Amino acid sequence: MKNKPLRVTDLAWEFLRPVLEPGDIAVDATAGTGQDTLFLRQCVGENGRVFAFDIQTVALQQTKILLGSSRSVDNVTLVCDSHEFIIPRLAEAGVGGQAVKAVMFNLGYFPGGDPAIITKVETTIKALNSTLRLLSSGGMVTICLYPGHPGGFEEAQAVIAWCEMLEAPFVAHHFQTLNRKSPPTLIIIQRTR
Repeated sequence: MKNKPLRVTDLAWEFLRPVLEPGDIAVDATAGTGQDTLFLRQCVGENGRVFAFDIQTVALQQTKILLGSSRSVDNVTLVCDSHEFIIPRLAEAGVGGQAVKAVMFNLGYFPGGDPAIITKVETTIKALNSTLRLLSSGGMVTICLYPGHPGGFEEAQAVIAWCEMLEAPFVAHHFQTLNRKSPPTLIIIQRTR
């Protein structure tokens, strides 16, 4: 990583590493290229479970290929659906309230895919509300925001405003690059009890 700028996804991983333990349940709300899914799988180990959501089958196929090459498939469930349906899909899998240790959101569009297919404010806020009901004590949500693409600024502002309204037991932090135009930013939400 020498001489490379720190990415918001790198920061998200650094915050989640000490939170996740073998056997935990984690969710990648936006599977995309599968990098976050693989990271979560490595953190929760063979006895944990990971659920990866994406509305695009091509994203889930890429995630499956990445997981297959790392021999990390058995305890990962790929869900071809919007992240707004996290609660019913996890309920179908027997996962109930306050059972999830970490949820990752990497908003925007699938890299290398159709840039017109983007995450939307309405479904993202619905997913975030659901996520808080699933999050265990000490659990964490990471949200990578990308305001530089069409629709990204509006989504980022809506998510930030939503986070500013959170009350105990949740604490929200916002990390951003100060000397770049429309840089990606990172939000961390932690359930304190």
